[in-house]
Amino acid sequence: MAKTENLNWIDPRDDLLDWLNVADWEANGEGFQPVRVAKAWRDKWPPKTAGRATSAAGMAVRFRTDAQKVVFRVTFREFPDETPPAVPAGAWERARPNFFSLYRDGKYVASMAGDTHFERQDVTICDDRSVSGQSEVQVLLPFYYRNAEIILHGIGVNAGAKLSRAPEDRRPRIFFNGDSITQGHGVTSPRETYVWQVAEQLNCVGINFGFGGSGWADRIVAETIAARSNWDVLVNMLGTNSFVGSDAFGKPETAAQYTQKYDAFLGAIRQGHPQKPILCVAPILNRADLARGPNRNGERSELYRDGMARVVKQRQQTDKNLHFLDGLELVNDPLFLLVTDNVHPNDAGMHRIANGVAAALRPLVAGLK
Repeated sequence: MAKTENLNWIDPRDDLLDWLNVADWEANGEGFQPVRVAKAWRDKWPPKTAGRATSAAGMAVRFRTDAQKVVFRVTFREFPDETPPAVPAGAWERARPNFFSLYRDGKYVASMAGDTHFERQDVTICDDRSVSGQSEVQVLLPFYYRNAEIILHGIGVNAGAKLSRAPEDRRPRIFFNGDSITQGHGVTSPRETYVWQVAEQLNCVGINFGFGGSGWADRIVAETIAARSNWDVLVNMLGTNSFVGSDAFGKPETAAQYTQKYDAFLGAIRQGHPQKPILCVAPILNRADLARGPNRNGERSELYRDGMARVVKQRQQTDKNLHFLDGLELVNDPLFLLVTDNVHPNDAGMHRIANGVAAALRPLVAGLK
């Protein structure tokens, strides 16, 4: 560890640190950027989905220490917006603070924000002189869109503090695949996403594979999931991005075409994991439902939901480990459960989703412990 400013600095890739949801580290300037999907896979993905795969959504680090002060030296990447906000209220997310969440020995302590700029900065995660003795520290990284592209330069602990690797986490691992709702758009801190809430409720490890504005059930993403062995249960919450009637490249896609693609998506995962439990969650209430009008193909959102339900029901005839949850049973009221864009859940809506998904998963996870 390098020593500066009365802090000892450790490389973020050090073996003493146990990272969650980091597939690879990529050199970037004077630091390293953690990514959720390795470049070899991203190069095969639709460009927008590949871009979201470099966000820090669902990333967390664990280690044991008696440090009273912990500091993350980071740079948030700046890059241009791909498109203007879909609705005027959508601009608010561009000014979101970069929140980290701190846990000590499995108990939530606090969330703290870094400065909203794109230069190197030191974010103090904790500075508590009452800390004595070693404990397990876990820090969740920011998860949002523009401010979740993070470069790590080092993790600092006060001089003289001890640091060691946390014991292996052997709890069941739930893999959450989805769009911006899974990534966490709508809430403030990483611990408030439905993915993290479900993992806490079920005492499991949650892996966040949510890609804002870019979850289209593309087969190559399913093949990526199928190639991974570090999960026990899959939650597949897709469909919202397809309500507009377009695919990953902006080409028209009818409900019938999406239904076929959704079936192929599940089929690709089953080729790699024929027996693991899968929970398919249809979309929650969306502005497409409230508009009462057709999309670019002249179709309503219910055609997409019906197609997903039909695929799952047909597959369930031979697949007893495939399950279905209607998202409208989770969020069906925009007034108190959605933010102003009428797409993403607010704190209450995210909590409602977490409770419903956890209830559906509970019997599936029970057999794994």
